[in-house]
Amino acid sequence: MFKKILAIDDELDTLTFYSEVLEDENYLPITAVNGQEGLDKAREHRPDLIILDIMMPEKGGMKTYKELKKDPDLKDIPVIVITGISKMVDFKSLMNRGSTGNIPPAGHLVKPHNADELIKAIREVLG
Repeated sequence: MFKKILAIDDELDTLTFYSEVLEDENYLPITAVNGQEGLDKAREHRPDLIILDIMMPEKGGMKTYKELKKDPDLKDIPVIVITGISKMVDFKSLMNRGSTGNIPPAGHLVKPHNADELIKAIREVLG
């Protein structure tokens, strides 16, 4: 059975790229164009992994990430965050501002990234 990966990003070109790369690697891609749709699809499909863009309008990636980790049914799904912040330590600092002990993401990719970097990050998380 294929592993399901939910990609949440507001850029349609990026979602198309993720879908093509994931299909080529025998993953089942699920896409969402914003944080709320991503949360809804995570509840519906129970993906094995979530790829989450941090910079999105409306419900951004930070808020979406925090909601994922607070939801008892979704909190154990690993998340790879996609951001322009180049250092993971900086991202963790930003993530924890004003929150109470959030769980760090399973992985981190900096935009722009290529297909090889994406697949490497996914394999590191999923094994």
